Amino acid sequence: MRLSILLLAYDMQREIPRTLRTMLPPVQKCVTGAEYEIIIIDNGSERSLSLDEVDDHGVDIRMDRTPPERALPSPVSAMNAAACDVARGDALLICIDGARMFSPYIVRRTIDALERQADAFTFVGSRHLGQEVQMKAVKAGYDQGEEDALLRTVRWADDADELHGISVWAGAHSFRSAFYQNESNAFGLRRALWEEVGAYNSRFERPGGGLCNLEMFRRYVTSPAARNVLLLGESTFHQFHGGAATARAGYFGESREEYRQATGADYALPRYDFEVDTGQAYDRQSVIERWYHG
Repeated sequence: MRLSILLLAYDMQREIPRTLRTMLPPVQKCVTGAEYEIIIIDNGSERSLSLDEVDDHGVDIRMDRTPPERALPSPVSAMNAAACDVARGDALLICIDGARMFSPYIVRRTIDALERQADAFTFVGSRHLGQEVQMKAVKAGYDQGEEDALLRTVRWADDADELHGISVWAGAHSFRSAFYQNESNAFGLRRALWEEVGAYNSRFERPGGGLCNLEMFRRYVTSPAARNVLLLGESTFHQFHGGAATARAGYFGESREEYRQATGADYALPRYDFEVDTGQAYDRQSVIERWYHG
């Protein structure tokens, strides 16, 4: 089985090289370039992303760019088109925010889970770099310069798990515990499941996509035949980039009306069952014990 990672970007020349570095060997562990590809979906950036400083380590990295004059404010159409027309893999790893760095075993464990269970829907935790969620931190002056300095305090390129120590749980985990979430920025599934349950809802047209990712996550984890698998111990780490959602505290509330119009119902937290993969084959227990507090 080959995995296609879909990574969305918009004006992320600072963030994308770091994100890619954490998605590639040797930062990604126990995986080879033959097992996956990365498709960067550049949706309307004024300048095309430069990957000159990125060593692909044998992974096929391709750019799918929509120029500014043709790009829509929402990333939904670009993501759906890339999944349908560009991705070559048997399975997909959907990452709608290219600013999120990876913990070390996301790729390996996603592939493993989808090979074991063809109908699985996998997901990982979400964290924000900094001492508090970035919607709050920005009000106190948190910016890219402060974050660059923060990243220099740990050797994340040698061990991406060190990012846990300079980050906090994202708002997706604020409702019950670190084990429960209403969204993920790295969810994996076989192509057949994508075709059965469906792509992103094209009615989400706000800049940044509004609540499109929450709607998709909710739709998948609550589908009648859902087999949800939490890859416990793995997380993505959000770099601050002035994006629509993390730069504005009111973005979620403002997007509720669009959600209602797009789905015919008010947004509600999903209720769902899930299996927990603790990554025993990769000795992830120490990460779980330190950073997950049930």
